[in-house]
Amino acid sequence: MNWLACVPVVALLPLVACQPTPPGGDGESTTTTEGTTVGPTTVGPATTVDPTADPTEDPTLDPTFTTTSTSEPPVPVCGDGVVSGDEECDDGNQVDDDCCTTACTKGQPEPGQVCWTAIVEGSKNGEDLAGGIAVDAAGEIYIAASVVDMAAGPDARIQKFDPSGVSQWTQQYDGGVNAADSAIRLAAEPSGFMVAVGRQTIAQGQPGLFWLSKCTPTGQLVWQFTDAAPVAGAAIAMAGSDFVVVGNIKQAQDTDGLVRKFDENGGEIWSRVHVGASGGLDSLSGVAVDGAGNVYAVGRESTDTQGFDLLILQYGPDGAPGWMDTVDGGVSGNDWGLDGVVYVAGRVETGGGFADAWLRKYDGAGEVLWTDTFVGAFGQSDEATAIAAVAGGGFVAAGGTAVGEDDVDLWIRRYDADGGEIWTDVVAGMNGGVDSATDVAFTPDGGVVVTGTVTVAPDINSDVWVRKYGP
Repeated sequence: MNWLACVPVVALLPLVACQPTPPGGDGESTTTTEGTTVGPTTVGPATTVDPTADPTEDPTLDPTFTTTSTSEPPVPVCGDGVVSGDEECDDGNQVDDDCCTTACTKGQPEPGQVCWTAIVEGSKNGEDLAGGIAVDAAGEIYIAASVVDMAAGPDARIQKFDPSGVSQWTQQYDGGVNAADSAIRLAAEPSGFMVAVGRQTIAQGQPGLFWLSKCTPTGQLVWQFTDAAPVAGAAIAMAGSDFVVVGNIKQAQDTDGLVRKFDENGGEIWSRVHVGASGGLDSLSGVAVDGAGNVYAVGRESTDTQGFDLLILQYGPDGAPGWMDTVDGGVSGNDWGLDGVVYVAGRVETGGGFADAWLRKYDGAGEVLWTDTFVGAFGQSDEATAIAAVAGGGFVAAGGTAVGEDDVDLWIRRYDADGGEIWTDVVAGMNGGVDSATDVAFTPDGGVVVTGTVTVAPDINSDVWVRKYGP
């Protein structure tokens, strides 16, 4: 996100260990494991952990969490949800056509084939909301969400799945005052360290604060802090071991777009604020960093005449402003930069209160290579809220498509490098209502993982949905 270049007001937490969720169970089944709850932030020094250390030897772990050593390795059990021995995969079920066979070998999925689906819920019925999804170099999958807790209200949740869809651990955060907390987006280093951005409420009657958190691949909290400045984070991307957050900042009677780069310990490196020519509500909602360290941010800019324009900004690794583009009629979406190519997704108004999903490809200099739209079968509103590119060309976009009056389904479409359709999937929730994908990523094996929110009871109950597709 983007805020003023000032020293942030922060509170750092010491290291807290997450209780790992025991692997096992059917990858298609509902995941309801309640994770460790982290209380309100307190002033204290930043604490780090050795990423190579064995988590069972960390003295901060619950002393009841122990392991048993044996002289003989365990005998692999195909179907127990644990990859061991010479197993290529183990998704914990006996389904043969879901990308992992009953012999625990990797199948040859058809394009767009569903490999597994997981549903994530809080401990109380309510509106559980999906956030971001990220994948590390080993194919491990991390999701960010907001889930309703029986005692503490909406909490921020980070959950890790192995490549077969089996839950590995859950980390849950509560500001301590039974108010709304949320994890909005996250990004993963290749080694598996994960940084999440969201909001945390630490005082009754006060608005939520900007929140950042970093975890190890085993779920141990490295650091977290909140910032009392009038800023909000909407998206995050890794920049080597550093990372970049975009969002917005309130200044006087104005709201402006914000880009801020942090080091691996959460320290500010630089900040940039984008003030639109017409003032008003400017904001950034997507960010990506290419191999050269250039930063691409996308959002929306208020105008005097046509509401909002879609906004694309480019910065150098040091924060130096680069190129900029605006598109009439756009509402913010997400973007992705890779090897000098930038893909942008959003929506464009079509009249009558309706919109089409909008996609565009730029080269590294900001020249438009092509533009496309997605128009759903029902002919009302469709939007692209997430996009991810794959090395070697091609990308996948996801969002929501209207299928009836007040009925929106998730849609996911994979494209080749020229914008040609490879496969499409439309996913309906259980009882109508608005279902929408919120984030998407590629896996090292060429698959696609998507997260979104599906309706259980309109305006009352929803769940977090996670799915992996074949290439």
